[in-house]
Amino acid sequence: MDGTADWTHLLWQELKFRLMMLQATANEFENIFAKIMRSAHGESFHISRPGGPKGDFKCDGWDSATKTLYSVYAPSSAKAKSQVVKKMGGDLNGARKRWPEMRRWRFVHNDIFGLSAEVTRQLESLRSDPSNADLEILADYDPEELWRIVRSLQPADRLDLLGGPRLEAVATDPQWEAVPLRCHDYVSPAATRAAMASLSQLCNNFQNDSVLDPVCSSAMARALTAWWLQGSGPGRGESLFIGYLQFLMDRCDAFPRESQVTSLAFVMRALEICARKLEMPPEVLAESQIQGGADLPNGLGVIFEIAREEMAGESQGFLVDAVSTRRKFVSGCGQAVIHLIGVTSTGTPYPATFFMQDLIISLQRIDFNDGRL
Repeated sequence: MDGTADWTHLLWQELKFRLMMLQATANEFENIFAKIMRSAHGESFHISRPGGPKGDFKCDGWDSATKTLYSVYAPSSAKAKSQVVKKMGGDLNGARKRWPEMRRWRFVHNDIFGLSAEVTRQLESLRSDPSNADLEILADYDPEELWRIVRSLQPADRLDLLGGPRLEAVATDPQWEAVPLRCHDYVSPAATRAAMASLSQLCNNFQNDSVLDPVCSSAMARALTAWWLQGSGPGRGESLFIGYLQFLMDRCDAFPRESQVTSLAFVMRALEICARKLEMPPEVLAESQIQGGADLPNGLGVIFEIAREEMAGESQGFLVDAVSTRRKFVSGCGQAVIHLIGVTSTGTPYPATFFMQDLIISLQRIDFNDGRL
């Protein structure tokens, strides 16, 4: 590594890893999985590739040391639970026929929120089947578990797999302002490290049964976190920010309501949090942004106007039907939050990552207010 603090590399690499998981095609996911397992298990892990009409023998990876066969399932879009159940059973039965040496079997998938109850029930049924009595069916691997494996790798292996940020200062450097974190002047290194480390965990904590869509919320939270992580440039915070927003805009096509509601929720809550620090009502802060619309990037005044109307209960509905327009709306909401936090951080001694902590935690607690912002 280049002397950068380990915590900064880890956070950057986790953001990069999760972005890879969100964007990977089925083949790309299999390749990433194979690289991780080869790094973790060395020469005992063998990569299985399809060949000819017989395919891959229902094996996407084989560990000769433990006689473990890995079956990878990474559909590019959400599949019906029945399809996942069928895939799981078919892979296991096919593997038993082709791999009599197999003693352990593990199902690997790309669902960032884990298996559904129905699919988990099928996994337990396979364990209870007498015909599998001689086989240990292990717990599934999801992207969260894969990250834990990646995190445990040697720094050089993680760097080879994911790359890393290029920063100029170490955590112990008294000249902390040399680290290109936006809006963090005169903040102690310990406080900044704690905030940045906690953001990585906070982004994962949006739940399936919450008011906001967890996939959209996690993507927006990670986009904003990536922005404040470090300066712009190839492979840096800005490119990760754009990547996460791109995923959110793509999801907007399949789930237009969820993505738009989530994006606007981030703007509304950011207005409330920033207004509190500036000691003014949120509506007044929103109005000030609308009045200064000519100076806002990308015409964000319209988004602030929609947010103000929603907060005042005057909105007639903001959902956008046109595909290109709603994609711009989602992207604009991310830019609006960045603008708000940047303006407030500049005018107060409160650093941007602290605002991000407040914003994410607050949105994860909406259920305590009957789902209202």
